[in-house]
Amino acid sequence: MRAVGFLARIGVTALVLVLLSEIMAYDGWSESSQPPTTSSFAIAILDDWNMMTVVLGLLLSMAMIGASYLVRDERLANLTWDLGQEVETPKIGLPPAAARPMSPAGLPEGNGGEEE
Repeated sequence: MRAVGFLARIGVTALVLVLLSEIMAYDGWSESSQPPTTSSFAIAILDDWNMMTVVLGLLLSMAMIGASYLVRDERLANLTWDLGQEVETPKIGLPPAAARPMSPAGLPEGNGGEEE
């Protein structure tokens, strides 16, 4: 596993070096010495690069929807606290271990969901 990780690091480093050398050798960087105007930038984004703009917008919206889903907290205690109410939250789940019936071996009774 370490060998695969090491080879992957070497491959990524080689790829970055090749890309950097190709970008630095590109002759189109010095075509115009003037920066683009607002209208030429807008035309380039909405006309020349329209599909990339749509794809980037979709990716960013999916990331924001996913982040809002992960952040939300719908536990009853937090919902009632937000409303400023003092409500006792119900106990959900199994009863505490001390209240469960115990077998003679000291383990809780039950077969763990297995049928006999």
